[in-house]
Amino acid sequence: MATFDPKVYKREDMAHLLHGFVDQREFAESGSAIIVEANGVRIKDIDGKEYIEARSGSMSVNIGYGRVELAEVAKSQMSKMPFYVSFGGGANVQEIELARKLSELTPSGLQRFMFTNSGSDAVETALKIARFYWRAKGQNKYKIISLDRSYHGATYGAMSVGGAPAYSKNFEPLVPGFIHIVSPYCYRCPLGRSYPGCDIDCAHSLERTIESEGEDTVAAFMSEPMVGVAGYVLPPPEYWPKIMEICKKHHVLLIIDEVITGFGRTGKFFASEHWGIQPDMMTMSKGLASSYMPMAGTVISEEIYRSIREMGAAFLHVFTFGGHPVGCAVALKNIEIILEEKLVDNAARMGEYLQHRLGKVQEQSPYIGAVRGLGLWCGVELVADKGTKATFAPEKKVAKGVLSRCRERGIILGGFAGDVLGIGPPLIIKKEELDQVIDTFEWAVRGIKP
Repeated sequence: MATFDPKVYKREDMAHLLHGFVDQREFAESGSAIIVEANGVRIKDIDGKEYIEARSGSMSVNIGYGRVELAEVAKSQMSKMPFYVSFGGGANVQEIELARKLSELTPSGLQRFMFTNSGSDAVETALKIARFYWRAKGQNKYKIISLDRSYHGATYGAMSVGGAPAYSKNFEPLVPGFIHIVSPYCYRCPLGRSYPGCDIDCAHSLERTIESEGEDTVAAFMSEPMVGVAGYVLPPPEYWPKIMEICKKHHVLLIIDEVITGFGRTGKFFASEHWGIQPDMMTMSKGLASSYMPMAGTVISEEIYRSIREMGAAFLHVFTFGGHPVGCAVALKNIEIILEEKLVDNAARMGEYLQHRLGKVQEQSPYIGAVRGLGLWCGVELVADKGTKATFAPEKKVAKGVLSRCRERGIILGGFAGDVLGIGPPLIIKKEELDQVIDTFEWAVRGIKP
């Protein structure tokens, strides 16, 4: 039997793979973190080092690693019927059962699903449905408004609706018809206002934009319930009621992106529940199958479905593997585990503890400006000066240094938005494991050199 040689895999990785979200020049020197085993909240790399995965892969492995139940379901379904197309009149039992189950969990009025492969696919689907719906209504409403700090995926439509320039500037020109408004970023208000005396002007910017663009041209407003990887920004409580009111007043569809925040991540099954958001469409992925299979979906209201049906034209949109029976079977089992093991409740409890402990760390550190989060969805914003909220010079790569020090001590955190770090472990995490994460993070922050 050939000897397992980590050096060979590291060499072959650099020779044959193109990795996203890394500077290729820097990456050529550092190489990959090649993972070979995973169980619970822990993973092990090719050199045998173990880590607590405090970002859940991509805030997506909600039920934790190594769940044999999901592997058994996948094997059983593959043996019985591995695939059949879910378009052109085709369907499978698992897809139907998953849609029925999800309809019991999504916000009221959302019960018609189209399943896809990834969050980006789900977003693309929602964008096309929005335009198709208004064509079915005899109107050419095509513009999509979204937030300037948002991230909705990596395909061109999803990237265009996303508002964070860092993720799109090197791929321009983007798809036309997308407009961005300010985010509800109270810590650094883009409008120079101060909450609560601001009259939630960030929400009113939506109405001003609809009016300036022309209500007869605006199809939808799309947003995450709270801004994710581009800053971990929580809106004030008045924000979503005002947004819903504006969308209804101006006949603009409301699309909520729950790709990251769904399936218990924030201490509610869907983050929309925190504010009573009633969208016309919702996208989902990641926690839908806890990343054990590529699974995503878009759910629409019956009003949208009826209008599409009555148009008398085919909705020409398809993914070969959408509604994949194996993925749907795994997703069903994943949802069963989340509900039976009360992981949403655990996310709420552990999230409250996480916020409490991070608040204490913030009090002691001169470099933590803000801690924001709900449940096990949490962001920590690092600053050079808490009084002025001054940021670190980019060349100092402060956040990257904190991430590296945490990794040295066996903790993996997330970091995509400048000096905002993300903490989002699997929903099964225990208090003692969370303590390890926070203790290590506190130690790493103490090593910051301004």
